Amino acid sequence: MRHGGKLFVMALLVSVTACFIVTPVIGSCQELPIRRVILYKHGVGYFERIGSVEGDAVCFLRFKAKDMSDLLKSLTVLDLGGGSIRTIAYDSTKTVDQQLGEYTFDLKNAQGLPAILDQMKGSEIALTVGQAQLTGRLLAIEKRTEKTEGGGVIDRYRVSVLLPDAKVKNYDLSDVSQLQFVNPGLQKELEKYLGILFSRHRRDEKQVQILASGKGKRDLFVSYVQEQPIWKVSYRIVTEKKEKPLLQAWAIVDNVSAEDWDNVELSLVSGLPVSFVQNLYDPIFVRRREIQVEREAAMGPMVAETGRALEKSFAAKEKALKRAQPAVPPSPQRFAAEIAPRPDMYANMERQAAQAVGQEAGALFVYNIKEPVTIKRDRSALLPIVNARVDGDRVAVYNESVRRENPMEAIHIKNTTDLTLEGGPVTVIEENTYVGEAIISTLKPDEERYVSYAVDLGTRADVQRGKSTEQIYRVTIANGILTRHLKLRETKTYALQNLEEKAKTIIIEHPRQQAGWKLVDTPNPREETPNYYRFEVKLEPRREKPQKFEFKVTEETTRRTEYHLVEGIGGDEIVFFLQQKLIDDKTRAFLEQITTLRSQIAELKRKVEELQREQKTIFDDQNRLRSNLQSLGQSEEERNLRSRIVKQLSQQEDRLETIHKSVKDLQAQLTGKQEGLSKVVMSYAFETS
Repeated sequence: MRHGGKLFVMALLVSVTACFIVTPVIGSCQELPIRRVILYKHGVGYFERIGSVEGDAVCFLRFKAKDMSDLLKSLTVLDLGGGSIRTIAYDSTKTVDQQLGEYTFDLKNAQGLPAILDQMKGSEIALTVGQAQLTGRLLAIEKRTEKTEGGGVIDRYRVSVLLPDAKVKNYDLSDVSQLQFVNPGLQKELEKYLGILFSRHRRDEKQVQILASGKGKRDLFVSYVQEQPIWKVSYRIVTEKKEKPLLQAWAIVDNVSAEDWDNVELSLVSGLPVSFVQNLYDPIFVRRREIQVEREAAMGPMVAETGRALEKSFAAKEKALKRAQPAVPPSPQRFAAEIAPRPDMYANMERQAAQAVGQEAGALFVYNIKEPVTIKRDRSALLPIVNARVDGDRVAVYNESVRRENPMEAIHIKNTTDLTLEGGPVTVIEENTYVGEAIISTLKPDEERYVSYAVDLGTRADVQRGKSTEQIYRVTIANGILTRHLKLRETKTYALQNLEEKAKTIIIEHPRQQAGWKLVDTPNPREETPNYYRFEVKLEPRREKPQKFEFKVTEETTRRTEYHLVEGIGGDEIVFFLQQKLIDDKTRAFLEQITTLRSQIAELKRKVEELQREQKTIFDDQNRLRSNLQSLGQSEEERNLRSRIVKQLSQQEDRLETIHKSVKDLQAQLTGKQEGLSKVVMSYAFETS
């Protein structure tokens, strides 16, 4: 009985809920399926939806809360049949519990219809009891527990209604077949409440409501940008004797959205357009300053000036690129009779048609997948986008910092596909066998790369660094400055040994030094990079005994050392310049003249300093004697001592006068010598021939 009562209450609740819902006067549109997806390398995707609407219609889309800011930044809605978009509404940032908490009633935790009605006391209701229909205000819900004939218990509920004639009538809730709230405002509140309550099953989802106004049946277009995983690419390079390398590229695409991509037009963009995240979803409030109202006069509103819109148009330049045509496949390779035949990977992979057409779009490069693509939600897919022969040859690349003992097996490829190849991992297949892996960076048309995929154990390498040398090769004199020009040289020797019976091409990557260094007595490099010189070395096949091949790289730079000649130059330096034939006899005489003048100046300075020291000593002694005079009395002995001190002070004054005159004469001579030195120095110029 208790179970049957619950079924009745649930049935009645459904009936009452149906009465809550107000039938909309605006029709709803058909589904807006995803028709186009463009994925980028910087973590966003561009989506287009198209669906049919008729008349005035409301379309609903759902998005995760974290995607709402991107949606609000980029959402575009077009009525393609001449109609208009009246409004686009969306759920607030409040959680479901926060929204439900704003209502005075709580249906979320209510246990059945009686608990709901108990919260609606005082509401005007319309009841259908049997064949009778009546209207009144809900007064109370009373619960009664009754015993059944079988000894069990059952809960019965009675509803008390205040009729318009002020009479109160009680009805068993089980006899009520229909119950409706008369107040339209309450009906709308209940409808909205139940809609919010229903949305709880979609965790972290927000609903966007698009109201389109128009006549007849027409299409509605919606586009927006959302955060998406970047698309990735992986390559296969297959080598075959006497054939160009075959390059195959597969795009890796992930659908992490909440819906399937069914027969969508898919494009993959290589490049990095500007993109950012800005919080447009959360309401932002600005604290305003409170201004006291002036009683004398009210403040009028501020009227802003009318501005002139500045327009800037951007034209996207597009250029259709030809897709590389597959060449005629080579004949299958023969296998030994005792080995089960394997498929010819080169020929069979070459027959695989690429499913993408490339084209430039401004600074970007787009792979347009030719056929519609279907990727179910939470699934990923591999899509062939490139399959073409490219120019290339096998080499070995030696870089001391990568591996000192051996070079790396590599393929030197040139992008002859007219397509931009996005950076990614490479799997190398040689003679139907996996031989290694590599990583390549983005490769534009006609660019070249070395794809290193394995250690070349058949070649040994070693590096020997020579001693740094320094040589003065030129001397210049100008404006009183002598400049020594030096050459610094460094040599590094690469020793290579071929252990295999086949010729090899080795690419030596030699580190470039800082600016100012240049190669000397070294063959020209095959190419240069910002950090390396690349030298090509040919190794002959191994003979009976492996032979070492040495390749020397010499670099040179220049340095300068300056001497201010008025400050002098050492005799040893002059002798060295003469021995190295960096100066002539005239310059030698000039430097010796400077040295002589510098010696005379130094001697004059010494004499001046010596007299100044003596002068200071006399000054100090005079201070002592004057202090003693002040302490002497009038005795005979003290009068004699005073006479001696006065005589000594007189003699010192005579000496000070002589010193002052001598210092003045010496300083005049010193000034003359210094001016003469400066004149001689500034008037001479020389450069080693």
